[in-house]
Amino acid sequence: AVLGGMARMTISLTVILLEATGDMQYVLPLMFTLMAARFTGNVFNEGLYDIHIKLKNIPFLEPEVPTIAEKHEIVAGQVMSTDVKCLRPVERAGVVYDLLRSCSHGTFPIVDTASSGTLYGTAGRSMLCTLLQRRAFGPPEDLNGYDEGGGCDILGPRRLSPLVQWDTIEKVYPRYPSIEDVEMRSGDRNCWLDLRPYANTAPYTVNETASIQRTYRLFRTLGLRFLCVVNHHNQVVGIVTRKDLLPESLSDSLMRGRNAHMNTTYGFS
Repeated sequence: AVLGGMARMTISLTVILLEATGDMQYVLPLMFTLMAARFTGNVFNEGLYDIHIKLKNIPFLEPEVPTIAEKHEIVAGQVMSTDVKCLRPVERAGVVYDLLRSCSHGTFPIVDTASSGTLYGTAGRSMLCTLLQRRAFGPPEDLNGYDEGGGCDILGPRRLSPLVQWDTIEKVYPRYPSIEDVEMRSGDRNCWLDLRPYANTAPYTVNETASIQRTYRLFRTLGLRFLCVVNHHNQVVGIVTRKDLLPESLSDSLMRGRNAHMNTTYGFS
């Protein structure tokens, strides 16, 4: 009963205790005891595992959509974070290094600034750190107005930095280098890092007008950690993470009353 009240497990604990005792005559007593302990514990608080999930601030999503999302018409544009840290398909090594030093995000959207932030793909933090550590960037040449807002179309198909094989990047799993392991020399800051061969050009996205129920189910069924939020022109307007879908975060978003359909100008770092 103590074990059942602590863990709130019924069938699995019954099987474990039966295997430990080897006596089948205790099947019904064990089942009744564990069920009674579970129901009694639920009257007072949650199980020990659920309590530790909240103490560690782990963004665990329950199987069912939060009640507040069912009662109110909430869309993805109301809960997303608009402070999006983005990179260009071909970026300066110093810009990538400074971005990784300034935040702890695990993934960054890659956008084409020439078309006001059209989503090109995503790049993972571990991959970026590996490329910087291996100095996989090209010379700091002039790219015909690319720095002045030109799109990646003007660059053509040619590769602007040395190619690192994917097997080389993944062979250090799970001990990927961190940004603290990267030494950025002053002469390398203006070198070009071509992210086009490494970008995930088909990331999961959701429209800013999509319901929060659909967004929640995408996270649950696909095991996602984040979703890029785009508008009707496929321009990145925000990011939704698991923390944004917790009941407390949904309540805060509802209280703020953010409107997803307001004409807002989004800045990209």
